[in-house]
Amino acid sequence: MSRIIIFILFLLPAIFAYSQENQPLVIYLVRHAPVDLNKPVLCSSYKAEKILDSYDRQPVENFDPTPVLQKIEGDQVSVYSSGLLRAMQTAAVLFPEQDSIQAFTLFNEYDLSIVSIPVLPLPYKAWTVMSRFFWAIHLNKKDESRTEATRRMKQATDLLVALAEKDKTTVLVAHGFLISDLRRELKKRGWTIILNGGNKNLAVSKLIYQP
Repeated sequence: MSRIIIFILFLLPAIFAYSQENQPLVIYLVRHAPVDLNKPVLCSSYKAEKILDSYDRQPVENFDPTPVLQKIEGDQVSVYSSGLLRAMQTAAVLFPEQDSIQAFTLFNEYDLSIVSIPVLPLPYKAWTVMSRFFWAIHLNKKDESRTEATRRMKQATDLLVALAEKDKTTVLVAHGFLISDLRRELKKRGWTIILNGGNKNLAVSKLIYQP
């Protein structure tokens, strides 16, 4: 009997190491909270560009973190964010117990400019939708082109997977269009989408990968 006990004790570290290595990797993608942004009913393309510029500098609105945290499982998670203020602030509100949340500019939203159409008042949302459409078909290239953005997104996916392999359960607070592309790219790489929260503010998506 003593030999059996010794044999079992000898095997325990190997069994534990094997179970750790074969745990699924988990990534949560969280879109940032709404930004406190003053938008007129109608505006010119020039004014829309000014609003878009201020979007990166304005704080997020107050929000209840509970609905987001209820979707994130695990007592120990590693949290990362993009380098933009709205993502960093959202991450800090969601995970105040984290001493420091590392931010990467690689996870920033795509750098988009507003298409210039003089003397045409439109709602701000219409300007951004139209500008995003022209950008998607490679006609709006003033800042980061669609080709450049796709290249950066794949680099961001590489980094996110590397962080997930290190941390096991990883939370990234980032941006709607980038998150949408990250989901697709991760799926291509063999990840399974358990929860697709969409692209609304504070939406949560969950993906897993079984090594």
